[in-house]
Amino acid sequence: MVTFSTPAFTAPSFALDDLFSVAGRTVLITGGGTGLGKAIATAYATNGARVIIAGRRADVLQTAVADISAAAGKGGSAIAVQGDVGSKAGVAALYDAVAAKTDVIDVLINCAGVMKAYKNPTSAANDIDAVTKMMWDGCEDDDWNVTNAININGVYFTTVKFVPLLLKSDLKSVIVIASIAGLILQRQMGSVSYGVSKAGTIHTANLLAGRLSPANIRVNTICPGIFPSEMTGVTAASGGLKYDIGETPSKAAARAVAGRPGLPHEIAGPALLLGSRAGSYMDGANLVVDGGRALGAGIHDGIKVPDELLGTL
Repeated sequence: MVTFSTPAFTAPSFALDDLFSVAGRTVLITGGGTGLGKAIATAYATNGARVIIAGRRADVLQTAVADISAAAGKGGSAIAVQGDVGSKAGVAALYDAVAAKTDVIDVLINCAGVMKAYKNPTSAANDIDAVTKMMWDGCEDDDWNVTNAININGVYFTTVKFVPLLLKSDLKSVIVIASIAGLILQRQMGSVSYGVSKAGTIHTANLLAGRLSPANIRVNTICPGIFPSEMTGVTAASGGLKYDIGETPSKAAARAVAGRPGLPHEIAGPALLLGSRAGSYMDGANLVVDGGRALGAGIHDGIKVPDELLGTL
């Protein structure tokens, strides 16, 4: 017979500075040099966390660290570790580099991601010949392999490898940044390989939550809608936080209930929730942060749409 013991109960503090505090926490963010990762890193450092951002490009990381450090408060800081989560060997090397700088990770945020767009995109979504040509000629094996290697394999290997450092924490929070592309069916939202990979990202996170539960390591997922990032036309040179995205993402974002893309603080808020005491009872959860974008997704699937509306799908 299984018996359960009742844990000691301590009266909770509902003060914001306690409930949502990340001060003194050590946070590792892959893909932290631009876009969503940089916004989240800035939020943690601003509120007193010791942030480590990881990415492939040294120059981008250097710029990001300077920007994040300038915003840091309450004893927060930012450093960078160059690394690539696109392979198991790359993750192992990243772990060694991070472990040389800290013996604990309180919050691991898997934010590194990639989308391989079709090489010959078409706006003629009602022309099956054009669509088929785009899907065949504009997509190669490597488009799938690279996308899956980072969006799925990277999440898996990074989370598993960093378990020893997570075990040193009393928080043990893993946050996986996926996408609503992994949840919704839509005719014109990026590439099929991206949507499939993000569906895999979500399921991978759920499986990790189950496998790591004996150690009380919590794994939760955030599925953003359209935010400023390199995928939506914001370059690293712009700082990754500029509220300016490409024409097609802008049209897609306009279909959200909010009628616009997300703002940096709107992705940072849920990430702070999951990395603080406020979210410590959440495990295996999936937060959709898309301004209501998914509410209207797919309503035109399977039917012919007037050409003047195709750019908004």
